[in-house]
Amino acid sequence: MAQPPHTMQLASRADWALMIAIHDALRRDLDRLLYATASHASARARWGAFRSQLRFHLAAEHAAMWPRVRPKLAGDPHGQALLDALDDERQLLGPLQAMIDDAFTMNADSRRLRQLLARLQTRLTSHLAHEEADALPLISQIMSPGELGQIAAAIRGGLSIRHAGTTVPWTLAGASPGVREQVLSQLPAPARLLYRTVWLPRYARTTPAL
Repeated sequence: MAQPPHTMQLASRADWALMIAIHDALRRDLDRLLYATASHASARARWGAFRSQLRFHLAAEHAAMWPRVRPKLAGDPHGQALLDALDDERQLLGPLQAMIDDAFTMNADSRRLRQLLARLQTRLTSHLAHEEADALPLISQIMSPGELGQIAAAIRGGLSIRHAGTTVPWTLAGASPGVREQVLSQLPAPARLLYRTVWLPRYARTTPAL
């Protein structure tokens, strides 16, 4: 899947490497789900993994990024309007996820699932592109390196080894060697060792193919 130009430009910034890699993994999984040829059970399992990663990512942003950003944009109507627009976009994702959950639970036919997944793909990819094109460059200007580091730590799993142990290998599955090394270089040395010896082998064993 081709990456949009703004994604490739932002990926060159070390402070956003993990964020962009997560965004691209979300795009990747939705694209694979949309054109899945595996069994319904495998697709449902892959959907469950995708949904968990999306919910965790949005929750991490909500807890670690936006509360730090909004006060810094006090008195900036354009910046506040941008955050409001992004929040409105996020609110549209939840109902669609619930509809897809129901469709899998009720064993809906593949045509119905593809329709719902296509709608989610349209809304999510638009939201991610908006965030990358407008919000991340703005945040880079107003946040300190230390604050950006705290955001990166939160979105990879915070203090939870369990979250990091699922998020990091899922994110890097299929990533280019350059992106993989850039993201791994941001991790503490013990986490890099865990990725190579525990997290990645476990992900390979337990992830259903599509």
